[in-house]
Amino acid sequence: MPNLDGGHYFFTALLPIDNHGIVEHGLFKSSPVHMVRDALEALPTALQTREAEKIGIQSPFARSLRTHFVRMFLIDAPAYNGRDSLNTLISTIRGINPLQAQPVDRLACHYLAFVGDFDPAAEGADEPRSWLEELWSLARPELCSVFQYCYQFNPHGDGAAFADFVIKGQVETTMSFNDYWTITPPIPNLTGVQLAIAPALGVLAGIVLAAMVHWPWWAGLGLTLALAAAGVVFDYFLINYLGGKPFPTAPNSTLRDVLKALYLQQAFTRFAVAQQGSSPAQLRAAFADFVAATRPDDLSAPTQPPGVVRSHFAPEPHNA
Repeated sequence: MPNLDGGHYFFTALLPIDNHGIVEHGLFKSSPVHMVRDALEALPTALQTREAEKIGIQSPFARSLRTHFVRMFLIDAPAYNGRDSLNTLISTIRGINPLQAQPVDRLACHYLAFVGDFDPAAEGADEPRSWLEELWSLARPELCSVFQYCYQFNPHGDGAAFADFVIKGQVETTMSFNDYWTITPPIPNLTGVQLAIAPALGVLAGIVLAAMVHWPWWAGLGLTLALAAAGVVFDYFLINYLGGKPFPTAPNSTLRDVLKALYLQQAFTRFAVAQQGSSPAQLRAAFADFVAATRPDDLSAPTQPPGVVRSHFAPEPHNA
């Protein structure tokens, strides 16, 4: 299942914009695609910089404690990579004019790309439906402001209707990116000896069968080679089957784990700076207080809020 990899679900959907007619809003008139651009421009991003923190308007997707990343953008046309390269001699023989334009892919309408990376529920058994229904319950007004100009979107539906609508435009994600593994993942590797077992069994079976039925040597050789080839084909499908399995889930890689890790990283840095010059006994007592205050095993609190790049701590007391 390429969409689910490394314990994360990578969702991609392409939704056509219903670009018929004119949209009137107040004294202004616009096209649906421009209304989508305006909605995306007005959609708050996460508080990723100090300037964004000054604005203080958080992204609606930060309300979800399962959502790592979301990106939405418009696709006007496929990227043009230039002419298809051809062999000069073959083109001359076939009479192909290199100055004549080749066909260029075009879209019948604009598309809204909706991309998300989130923690699946129940090992991804009901994904991406449960995630989309959760987003609808958490950010319905913001989602409507963008999706309302998409073809066949119903702003008055429930979460299930929204999930049905978006899933219809889902595109399989085959090149996901996940960097939460810090050690070598437990991926089974087939050795050369293991891969040689199936062809070797084919050879053995061919020799035994040819001897049992008293075939001539050339027939027995043909049978042996055929069974050995069948063993090679079996290895081919086995490798593809194992390679198609999802990447194993990295430990402590959910959004809650990541937020807690970021909080502890910053809190421990402050602790280390504050304890410079402390005696072993003072350091031991201070560290016990640090663990009791930060509760490393508690993912709920204290932790870093979603949608920010740093945690905020109370000012350190200053000794007189």
